[in-house]
Amino acid sequence: MTPAAGVHAATPALPTRDQNPLLAGLSLPMPGATRLPKAGDWELSAAFNWGSSAIVEQNANETLIVDAETRELRVRGAWGLTDRLAVQWQLPYRYTGAGVLDSFIDGWHDFFGLPEGKRKNLPRDQFRIGYERNDVVEFDADTSSQGLGDLSLGLAYAIAVGDRTHATVAVDLELPTGEDERFSGNGAVDLSVLLAAEHRFHERWTTYGQVGVSWLDEGDLLPDQQRSLIASGLLGIAFDAWRAVRLNVQVDAHSGAYDDSEIDYLGDAVILTVGGSIRFATWQLELGVSEDILVDASPDVVFIFGVSRRY
Repeated sequence: MTPAAGVHAATPALPTRDQNPLLAGLSLPMPGATRLPKAGDWELSAAFNWGSSAIVEQNANETLIVDAETRELRVRGAWGLTDRLAVQWQLPYRYTGAGVLDSFIDGWHDFFGLPEGKRKNLPRDQFRIGYERNDVVEFDADTSSQGLGDLSLGLAYAIAVGDRTHATVAVDLELPTGEDERFSGNGAVDLSVLLAAEHRFHERWTTYGQVGVSWLDEGDLLPDQQRSLIASGLLGIAFDAWRAVRLNVQVDAHSGAYDDSEIDYLGDAVILTVGGSIRFATWQLELGVSEDILVDASPDVVFIFGVSRRY
């Protein structure tokens, strides 16, 4: 048996996406399943992303402050209708507000020699998200909030099932069950299409990736600036270090969600994630950490915890 033969997870990718609170309500895909459950089988997973942003950007027409901690618990499920077709769903619960990570992240950045940005100039463990454009305050929040995010329902179809290569295409509809005031929804119905694939090119090495397009209805947060289309992608490599241990490095990126802005946090983003997983029986535990490659375009640091099980 090769090390990869015991894999039970739907995808080798670490379960994370851009945790920018201004994108929380948009249909920006999580890593898509590259392996679907067989007919009548279930797959359930939960991912907890704990992030921190400390952003202050200003130009002649705009001022943005994002001093916030986000905690997102996203529960996902899939059920096999046939051996190649599955229904899937996901529902996040999000907290956006004050936090406890600032001191730890200051030390993290100092230890690894990473750029601090404006973090040291902001009050520690406080919360504020505010945006002013052309002398109009678009929003200004200083009270922590939490609640359900937008429910996503979809179908996935396996277009390649082999010993070394797996690929799926999925269509997901996101429903407005969250609230823009809580930074957990956008009050609109969004649609996304995703192609995800993995290929084991060596006994211990697997490469994986995905490309996606999201069509966005007009939301409640910055409706005059919101784009109607976002492109996204992910590329990663995994190494089976031991029979039950896998190590990952992945990069994901997406185009900006808002027009008419020179603010980096409202534009394109590129994010590096490193981590790994531990497999035991039908369970898999995932751990990782993300850093913004494009500084100030996404949260400074995101810590990732995931668990999945196939029935």
